[in-house]
Amino acid sequence: MDVLRGATSALYGSGQLGGIINAVSKRPNAGQKNEINFQTGAYSRVQGAADIGGALNASKTLMWRFNGLIRKSDTYAKNIKNNEIYVAPSLRWKPDDKTDLTLLASFEQLDAGSTAQFLPATGTLTATRYGRIARDFLSSDADYDVYSKRQAAVGYSFSRKILPNWTMTQNMRYAHLDLDYRFVTTQALSSDQRTITRRALLQSANYNNVTLDTRSDLKLKTGPVKHELLVGVDFRSDFLANRRGQNTAPSLDLYAPVYRAITWPTYGTTTNTNETESQTGIYAQEQADWKNFHLTLSGRGDFTESMTVDNLTAQRTPQNNNAFTGRAGLLYSAPYGLSPYVSYATSFQPQVGTTRLNTAFLPTKGRQIESGLKYNPSQKMPWGDHFMLTADFFDLVETNILTPDPVDSTYDIQAGEQRTRGFEFEGMGRLPWNISFIASFTYQDPKITKSTTSAQIGQRPAAVPSHMASVFLKKDFHIWRDLVAGVGGGLRYTGNTAGALPETFSVPSQLVGDVVAHIDYKRASVQLNGTNIANSRYVAICTRNVACAWAPGRAMFVTLAYRW
Repeated sequence: MDVLRGATSALYGSGQLGGIINAVSKRPNAGQKNEINFQTGAYSRVQGAADIGGALNASKTLMWRFNGLIRKSDTYAKNIKNNEIYVAPSLRWKPDDKTDLTLLASFEQLDAGSTAQFLPATGTLTATRYGRIARDFLSSDADYDVYSKRQAAVGYSFSRKILPNWTMTQNMRYAHLDLDYRFVTTQALSSDQRTITRRALLQSANYNNVTLDTRSDLKLKTGPVKHELLVGVDFRSDFLANRRGQNTAPSLDLYAPVYRAITWPTYGTTTNTNETESQTGIYAQEQADWKNFHLTLSGRGDFTESMTVDNLTAQRTPQNNNAFTGRAGLLYSAPYGLSPYVSYATSFQPQVGTTRLNTAFLPTKGRQIESGLKYNPSQKMPWGDHFMLTADFFDLVETNILTPDPVDSTYDIQAGEQRTRGFEFEGMGRLPWNISFIASFTYQDPKITKSTTSAQIGQRPAAVPSHMASVFLKKDFHIWRDLVAGVGGGLRYTGNTAGALPETFSVPSQLVGDVVAHIDYKRASVQLNGTNIANSRYVAICTRNVACAWAPGRAMFVTLAYRW
């Protein structure tokens, strides 16, 4: 999992200002290390996984790999499952150093319910005369809840080295998803402070996606300057059939719940839309290195067309949104491992669909200004090695952000403009006595600067903390040649957050501890992972006065693995 933080639209197209997550498929390789493992622990989890592969011929030009997982598990919410089957086979053909073709496929079947809680702030953040709501309380209904997903994807990755310094690459993927989702959400807390009124939702989605990306990567020199020139074009096509019905559900006592039968909503009566979107992007990037200066310039033009068809009213809502996004960054590699840098980037994300009033969404746009200092000293320093310390200041502005509609939270509206300024620090490396560490600290001041609702201006968004910090330490002990043991632990801190917008109440800060321990003997290992080790009872998030959720309690898992 690669976390690409900040505005990445200049290369990857539509994406949020905060960044994107790049899930990299495991691929066959000549040095394949196989593993099978079994995991059990909290929530009656029983899980098996395998990552195996190898060469199909003596010359190792044809290789295969198979990743698979099967899990049967409960969750911290009563009667809600978390069962999954996942398989991902792949085949790679590498006849020489110039040609590389990998065929990729995956299938996932997830049969579960929703662990989302829609609990009132009264009874979670503050106690009532009845006490507090149980942490595993189910505000929905176990006999009605379903979150069932079937997802399949096929594709390929092909690269060809035209010249020693010039490579062409093309990636393609087709993905299909079927989703069946039933849930009962909370509407309000009654005046008796113990009964919630509820609404049943029935939703299904059918999603198809095709992506095709072709790019050229050329490396060359012009005098003392080294260049890496990247140019490409990508195409994306999406189709979404969205159906939703909703109906009044029986009220529920928070402290002595009696779950009465849910009357199913009529399928597709609230929302019945077909959404199509196509996006073509043309992008280029120059990376130039001169002495100790490193310059990156990126630019991309996106051309999007979309259509939302309301099958209930026959209304058609077309959207045509084009945008140019860019990025410029300069880093200077100073002596002694210090590297100051500065960057500017913009983001663009089309928002297909409409509001509750059938008004088409506008694209979400953003800009990012960042400056900072990186420290990467030479190896074997007296205070440790493999260090990387980063400190930076940032200024982010994002417009047309989607937020829940205050009239009906199952829909979205666009709130206007949000600005976030702050500072962050990150460090990782190895301390004396071979203690590995990861640490981070973030201070930010998020504020809504423009809004269609005047009461929101100057407010901080719900569920966004101003302070975050974490530290994790781990040490391995080489007991003898084939036996290694290790232990580690850390703390995660999240500052208080606004529980609603406007901020009529807040969610207190949280401090949570995690642990890890392992023993490796030759090819076998046993690992223990524990989260919220102190079993702290706290509210993780609130987005409105009847949309609060407890954090899970202590969870311990043991994994047995064998590698060869």
